[in-house]
Amino acid sequence: MALKQISVPDVGEAEGIELVEVLVAPGEVAQGDTLMVLESDKASVELPAAFDGVVVAVLMNPGMTVKEGDVLLTIETSASAVLAAGGAALESPVVAADAKGVETAITETIVLDVGGSSDLSQRAEQDSKAEPGSSGAVASDAKDAHSQSVAILIPDLGQIEDAEVIEVQCQAGDQVALNQVLMLLESDKASMEIVAESAGRVASVDLNVGDQVKGGEVAVRLQVALIEPATTNDGRQAPLTAQQKQSMTAPSAPVDQAALPSEPVASPGVTLNQPPRDGPSLAPVAGQVSDAAVHAGPAVRKLAREFGVALSMVPGSGPSQRILKEDVQQFVKAQLSQGPRVESERSQKKPLPDFAQFGEVAFEPLSRIRRVAAKNLEHSWQSIPQVTHFDEADITDLDAFRAGLNEALAPGDLKISPLSFVVKAVVQALKQYPRFNASIDPSFEHWVVKRFFNIGIAVETPNGLVVPNIKGADVRSISELARCAAELADLARNKKLLPGQMQGTTFTISSLGGIGGTGFTPIVNSPEVAILGVARTQVLPRYVDGALQPRKILPLALSYDHRAIDGAEAARFMVELCRQLSDVRLLAV
Repeated sequence: MALKQISVPDVGEAEGIELVEVLVAPGEVAQGDTLMVLESDKASVELPAAFDGVVVAVLMNPGMTVKEGDVLLTIETSASAVLAAGGAALESPVVAADAKGVETAITETIVLDVGGSSDLSQRAEQDSKAEPGSSGAVASDAKDAHSQSVAILIPDLGQIEDAEVIEVQCQAGDQVALNQVLMLLESDKASMEIVAESAGRVASVDLNVGDQVKGGEVAVRLQVALIEPATTNDGRQAPLTAQQKQSMTAPSAPVDQAALPSEPVASPGVTLNQPPRDGPSLAPVAGQVSDAAVHAGPAVRKLAREFGVALSMVPGSGPSQRILKEDVQQFVKAQLSQGPRVESERSQKKPLPDFAQFGEVAFEPLSRIRRVAAKNLEHSWQSIPQVTHFDEADITDLDAFRAGLNEALAPGDLKISPLSFVVKAVVQALKQYPRFNASIDPSFEHWVVKRFFNIGIAVETPNGLVVPNIKGADVRSISELARCAAELADLARNKKLLPGQMQGTTFTISSLGGIGGTGFTPIVNSPEVAILGVARTQVLPRYVDGALQPRKILPLALSYDHRAIDGAEAARFMVELCRQLSDVRLLAV
């Protein structure tokens, strides 16, 4: 048995090769099956399986931009399958028609000969005669069976535009272990580590400090020693075990993209590197999908890229809603006719005075997280009419119940924090008042009511504030909520949060209870419509059944988007939330 890596073929002068479709998953494939579909500005190309085998790992996802030589997937095959294919890892032309109908030869370097017209023994013999002393393609395959090159890819960053390489911790020739940190990235939302997915020797480092990267790019290439396959009683090689396959190579862990990001970065429909300061805003089209899923040819996609237009925003007029060049041109014309946005005086930045004239100063750069957070908070404050409603909850009984639970825990078990009860109570209140778990359409035409409950938890880190979220908070117990919150906070402080763990938030909680304060006004995190601020619990005198007693009082502050939420609705929401926290029995319902 041998492992074959299927790579992006030579596409000549084509630019911007996009992986449009992945048609296989780990499992068996037969000769002739289409594995993937690539699309450049010149043509669409199908990559077929040139031999029977088993797909071990799929390393790329649809929508990624790839280049020649990038490894797409790994197939385990036998020598007999290679013989039957008639290609034996030799370069062979794959003919594809470009946009003008002219046939263009594209060389496929790792996928076996798709034409099937060459004989393995004849080609190997010719190579041996042409280069004395060379072992030919068969010997090359034998050499590849002992080691292979594995590409460590930048994970899919979801809706994040790009990330910056801030640290490279390896160099060519280094021996690295499994899960060893190779590189550190900093994205719009958090820092993340790129780790070795198998032990091996660093063959090359493809990125440098300061590079702006996107999901799917090759970060590091490793030379990995393959495990020798065992042999059966009749001398044939036995199939590799699942554990052996995993130890040799593993695809980059995909990021959960089931939910949209909680913060808008640029005007929809514009795919430039920098958010445009001028120009009309683009309204989304009903049934919006990603660019990879729309029906459009390479020439149309190239035209859209030149205009900086997302094809998912363009309604198609062709058959089956296929987007034509005329559709793109009409879309751009319609947007330009709306005229440029006028920048308000408030958004114009005034330079700081020269403080050096008053004394010594020092300049300290802001972290990427701090810069992005500052822009998002400024946008939310200027674009959302926010109101804050204050209330307080008597959590005396809840805190006594929590103390009893913690006393029953075994030594070393995770303690249950008050925050987990707050999350549980918030979910109960959101179920009764679903508009607090919704978003309002920018054109004020409809609500987007979310039937899922991903509760964001604001976490302080040395680089700034990040807001990961607890997915599916409505189906988790209080102990599970406490564990999830602790794990997310630990990942945030250690710069190991993934983009998917910060996307799809439906409601946010910002708690300063562990520090102090009697109240504060949190800022709504668009496109959410509300955020809850939790201050420090105080022991205050309160009348209970006519008697004055010391009670534990938790100050709460609900900031909400007044365009979406009325004051009376906010008051009812807070009354229900305080009721849930004051009677712990309600949290079990």
